[in-house]
Amino acid sequence: MKHKMILPAPSLAVGMTATLALALGSSLILAAPDGKYQPLLDALNQKKQHALVEAEEAQLLIAGYQEFLADPELHTEEGPELRRSLIKERARYKQRRAQAGSIQVALQELQRVPTDEHVTLSSLQGAYADLNQLAARGKAAWDEVLGNRERFVKNLEREHAEHMRNAQNALNELNVEEQAAQLLLNSIDPNLGGSSDGEFFVALKLPAIKSAVERGFRITSSPKDPRRQAQTTLIALIAYSQYFWDHYSGARSLLTEGELPSDRRRNIFGVPDGKVLTSDMVTHNNSHFYYLAPKARESFNARLEMIWGKEAVSITTWDQKYDEQFGRACKGLATVSDEHLVPNQQVFALLEKIELLLNELDLVHKSINHLDSSYQLQLAKAKQFGDEARLSSAHYNAEIWSRESKQLLRGFEKSTALLSQQLQASSESDWIPNARGISGSALIIAKAQKRFYAVRKVKSELKKLLAPRDPLPTSTDP
Repeated sequence: MKHKMILPAPSLAVGMTATLALALGSSLILAAPDGKYQPLLDALNQKKQHALVEAEEAQLLIAGYQEFLADPELHTEEGPELRRSLIKERARYKQRRAQAGSIQVALQELQRVPTDEHVTLSSLQGAYADLNQLAARGKAAWDEVLGNRERFVKNLEREHAEHMRNAQNALNELNVEEQAAQLLLNSIDPNLGGSSDGEFFVALKLPAIKSAVERGFRITSSPKDPRRQAQTTLIALIAYSQYFWDHYSGARSLLTEGELPSDRRRNIFGVPDGKVLTSDMVTHNNSHFYYLAPKARESFNARLEMIWGKEAVSITTWDQKYDEQFGRACKGLATVSDEHLVPNQQVFALLEKIELLLNELDLVHKSINHLDSSYQLQLAKAKQFGDEARLSSAHYNAEIWSRESKQLLRGFEKSTALLSQQLQASSESDWIPNARGISGSALIIAKAQKRFYAVRKVKSELKKLLAPRDPLPTSTDP
């Protein structure tokens, strides 16, 4: 049986989509600022709506054709015609959807173009005028800055190296380690010729103190190692001075009789016995071993490290069992006056000589640190360029924008002409919008408007930067 074909006619399809067009109307109208392109925006919006309506119409027809083709009672001779119609409507659907999409992009890009009466072809040409000459002057000035900076940095490095060599020579000439070692070794050598009676007496008695502190601090004795002998001798001198802290620091004359520590209760920490564990010299104890606090360790270790560095002996604990032996050795190198022990001033004289050497060493190190710090500050300042750093980016942007100026001006001229032509043609009923041309033109005009102000700004900045500048300093002496 032959079925009668009932397909939606174009007029029927339009009627079916009229409601859709009305519903979409309010959402498809894009808000745009008032301006000369507003009529073009309205016309584009209408064309987009029309394309969407036709796409919906084609979609309805496609559905109808597919339904008939799926009918098992469809006659064979009717199939080819239906398939041709289906293919035609599918193509129309894709075409109208693509047209609506390209128009939508054109609408969006055109809306983004701000209304700026100041940006015209002539004003753009004026903005770009002399930009290439300013860019060339900026590059020459930047090259000069780089050359001056390079010379300044080289001079700075040369002077710093010279200062450091002088400081190192002073350090080598001072030779604190050798001077201190020789002074300390002589102080325990009773066979040294030309020594005074006082020096001879110290040389006889000081080794006993040295032996006591080696045992108390658990330092391995190395009689054949001059460096170790010098280090433990210095520890003995420091221990002796702390044992007689009130004399060495001059505190005895400032204290009343009731405040004086008993001469029978002295120790290596310089605090009265019985108050050692409650003082800030010991952190804790394990039986007769005292674990020295940082303050106590530093009183011994700091001076040794200044002289011998990492190879210096380091003490951490004191064996209380050697208190008595250490005390007897200290008293052996002292005298009794007015019922008080009086320390040997020759020992303090030795310590003062060591202190003078360490003070000289500290001054040299401070000088080196100051030289290095001053060098780093000046080098960092030279690398920062200060305000001249803007010259680099300013001349670079000017060069790039100057090279692009012809293309941008030509594109701006063509784009404004195209938009004017489309604006005029949009009032015609048979107008077919050049959506891609409108989108591209809107982008070029927006870019030109931004570039107009950027070029004027960089020209103004270059003129300021190319004004006479203060040269880099030539003297780097700290």
